[in-house]
Amino acid sequence: MNCNTKLIAFYFPQFHAFPENDIWWGKGFTDWNLVKGAKPLFKGHIQPNVPLDGDYYNPCKRETWEKQIAIAKKYAVSGFMIYHYWFDGKLLLEKPLECLLKNKDLDMPFCICWANETWTRAWIGKPTEILIEQTHNPDKNLWIKHFNYLLPFLKDERYIKIDGKPVFVIYQPQLLKGTEKLFELWDKMAKENGLKGLYMIANKNHKYGMTPSFLANYNGLLKFQPREVHTTHYNQKNFIDRFQFLRCIPERWMGYLRKIKYKIYDYQIIESKIIWQNLLENVYKNEYSEYNLDIYESAYFSWDNTPRYGKKARIFTELDRKEKIKCLKNLREKAVLAGSPYVFFNAWNEWSEGTFLEPDTKRGYENLEVIKEVFS
Repeated sequence: MNCNTKLIAFYFPQFHAFPENDIWWGKGFTDWNLVKGAKPLFKGHIQPNVPLDGDYYNPCKRETWEKQIAIAKKYAVSGFMIYHYWFDGKLLLEKPLECLLKNKDLDMPFCICWANETWTRAWIGKPTEILIEQTHNPDKNLWIKHFNYLLPFLKDERYIKIDGKPVFVIYQPQLLKGTEKLFELWDKMAKENGLKGLYMIANKNHKYGMTPSFLANYNGLLKFQPREVHTTHYNQKNFIDRFQFLRCIPERWMGYLRKIKYKIYDYQIIESKIIWQNLLENVYKNEYSEYNLDIYESAYFSWDNTPRYGKKARIFTELDRKEKIKCLKNLREKAVLAGSPYVFFNAWNEWSEGTFLEPDTKRGYENLEVIKEVFS
């Protein structure tokens, strides 16, 4: 049993301008533009979320990392899992991660998650309009080039390892082409460069389908919350739990009620209490038991992508402080019993998705205080 289960937070780097975004969204655009421009959709809706002291930071700067690491370590966040964007040889949003690599004295464990998706204009209702395509070209030369870029990170003394192997997460594993050959090559190259191999984790956003044979190539499965529960275990009828009197309405009328609701507004509100109930009921269960995978759970306190999607947002309600402590303690206790070294958290700074640990003007340090109480 591992009694020292630690928390690793997802880290989102899109808070700095870069040339492609200047072309796609306008000069100087970053995700802070979306965060600042968010509007409340209903009475009591907290938007926009404002960083404490108006700290709209740039993660390409050393001083940003210094401040974030100091706060994270003070409040028992033990590491960052940082998103990495590689499009068949084209890098985007690489500067924050490269800044961390360059400054070896920034004492924070980290690992990498390859966010291997095509970028589109989905935010403005144009999901078929492609900005940059992720083709997953199975060219061996591109695989080698990709690994050689990653190698300095993987060999860094701060890099997070499981079973002595650097942890590498694939955000959308079902999209990857030639998984077996790619992983064989990367594992071979890792060993040739003095590593024990790679510890590959498949991130689970949703159901993979009946025969996700690609999972045979992975060591672990990470449940990405709240999406994993919402798409796998959540009963869409549960919104009636918000209004107890609706329980007496015959099911045949509920379909009409839902249609009326979506004519009034497009956004969707999901109760996080129900998500957490389902999360804890299914904790460390593997629906793909034919694959011998280590299971990794993740937590969240709220989710609200209004900054990106406006009136078409998906909003998972925020737990209050007591609920946050209760749910997170329960999850960590189960992680300890399962012998899991890590619980992941979504996220350190996904401000445009409304899920963050960093302090803001509304909550102050509440989310971090909860983390410290549970994980110290």
